[in-house]
Amino acid sequence: MPILVFTDLDGSLMERETYSMEPARLALQTLQSREIPVIINSSKTAQEIQAVQKKLGLSEAFVSENGASLYLPKADEIREFGQPRETWLGAVHQLRAKEKYLFTGFYDWSAREISKLTGLSQEQAKLSKIRQYSEPILWCDSVDARAKFERRIAQLGLRLLEGGRFLSIQSHFDKSNAMNWMIQQQPAPPKSQPLITVALGDSPNDEAMLNSADIAVVIKSAKSDRIRLNGPNKVIKTKHPGPVGWQDAMTEILKLYDSGLLRSMGNYSSQ
Repeated sequence: MPILVFTDLDGSLMERETYSMEPARLALQTLQSREIPVIINSSKTAQEIQAVQKKLGLSEAFVSENGASLYLPKADEIREFGQPRETWLGAVHQLRAKEKYLFTGFYDWSAREISKLTGLSQEQAKLSKIRQYSEPILWCDSVDARAKFERRIAQLGLRLLEGGRFLSIQSHFDKSNAMNWMIQQQPAPPKSQPLITVALGDSPNDEAMLNSADIAVVIKSAKSDRIRLNGPNKVIKTKHPGPVGWQDAMTEILKLYDSGLLRSMGNYSSQ
């Protein structure tokens, strides 16, 4: 059975505080040995994800900035799903100044400040600032002000998307756009070998990606209870957070794969 694995990084495959991926190493190695693609689908920048892929020995396609862009290394192609940040960030900052909204974001902070906020090294923080489609922010204003702000940026064609650590200002895309495009490119498999899609995530910004998968894995986190799913054929909720939960879930899925029980959960045609 052909299988595609889409995964979030922070709080899922990667520890949120230490950024370690070691607890999931065995499952990753098993997937690589079976030539099952692991496609990173993260809020991180392309440069950050490329550094992670190098560390893991991955060369697959990947999705950056909450679904804004899909990188296809083998085709030497980049597909964009988001409106470039440079086209709207100035208007957002003008709105902040005019209405006196209390928030700051990656554009405002130095690499040193991002490092202190996130625990990233300064070198990693520099890569996190190379944002092309999204602006992660910390909201320091009231709930009412946030609702008003969301209405105002909607007039600019923008939205707020909540991740594990930050809110993201971006245009109307999410992690499912690039994922669904990739699924559509897969050849229609025979009924004996349905295409199986797996998605793993821990935060509200993973919800669309999880709903687009045949098997959704909700990694335990402080915000995982807020994820609402109605699309997957099977939902797995982990008992442990981060890469420990990721390892546990993939171990369960690989057992189902080997037993042939995944066939009933897959799709017989590309979506």
